[in-house]
Amino acid sequence: MSSQSQLASEKVLADHRSRVGAERRTRMRACLVECALLVFAEHGVDAIIIDKVIKTAGVSRGTFYNYFRTDGDLFVAVATEVSDEILRVVNPVVVQEPDPAARVSLGIRYVFQLVKSYPLLAEFLDHGGQSALRYGKLVNEVVPRDLSKGMAAGRFTVRSLRLGLDLLLGPVLLGFHTILTEAVDDDYAEALAASILMALGVPETEARRYCSLPLQTLRMPVDSLFYRAESRKPS
Repeated sequence: MSSQSQLASEKVLADHRSRVGAERRTRMRACLVECALLVFAEHGVDAIIIDKVIKTAGVSRGTFYNYFRTDGDLFVAVATEVSDEILRVVNPVVVQEPDPAARVSLGIRYVFQLVKSYPLLAEFLDHGGQSALRYGKLVNEVVPRDLSKGMAAGRFTVRSLRLGLDLLLGPVLLGFHTILTEAVDDDYAEALAASILMALGVPETEARRYCSLPLQTLRMPVDSLFYRAESRKPS
């Protein structure tokens, strides 16, 4: 074999090893995030998480620390992926509506639809509280996008974007806990969304009309974090 051919073969082998290693690291990180979602959903964010995640994932402590330095880093990773999973299902439907008030109403109602359909999502958001929604694009980009458009168009009369976010996210988080712990009317999410729109400055008649818009039935893709995590639950 010529020196050039040998060098080419060595490069192919090195590239293959690098690719396999990267894929292995991606799978392991995904495994830790999936197991952490199960642990956070069951035990909350204040529990001793790392030991439980290590046990659930069946890995060593050293392996865990190769990917996450603290349980706080792990929580951020889980919360970010949860936010982005919700976003990739809800946002393509919501953006079809040009009116920002309708977008806000639909976004709230679709998230509640997902929470009802995926108990693991509901438990994580309930136990995680405000921190569960702090990370990812959903709260940091998409919700502010629609609130800002509504304020600019005069649809919302709140004085600041910060106030608008608080008026929206506070009731939504409390609503997650309510539907997990109490029997509520079938129109609970619609009534909550209408109340939020009114708090933002939308007249009651319009708010109720927006919250009666028909919904599609949304489903998480089979490769989503929630399906992957559910598959790791002990039978």
